[in-house]
Amino acid sequence: MPAKETTTMGLGGSIFLLVLGAILAFAVRLEPEWIDLETTGWIFMIAGIVGIVLTSWYAKRKRRLHQEVHETYQNNRLARREAVRRADAVAAEGRRREEGDAD
Repeated sequence: MPAKETTTMGLGGSIFLLVLGAILAFAVRLEPEWIDLETTGWIFMIAGIVGIVLTSWYAKRKRRLHQEVHETYQNNRLARREAVRRADAVAAEGRRREEGDAD
């Protein structure tokens, strides 16, 4: 099984920041002198939204940029090398591995 790649913050961390920010902005009624909790909450919510957008963009880009290389040989020599980029290449590779394991 291939190693799982993760982003710096990820979807879980982004959702956590969003929820924490909402709690600070809307639910906490303390007013300490040294920090404005409502502003801090809004900053956390914005950071969470940005994290969700970036995580989604990165995941979409990663799927789109997957590349397969197809090589054609004639008379034991490489005749053609073709790079194919497509989103379903990862799924196709997984199916090929499963079929190979079933044999």
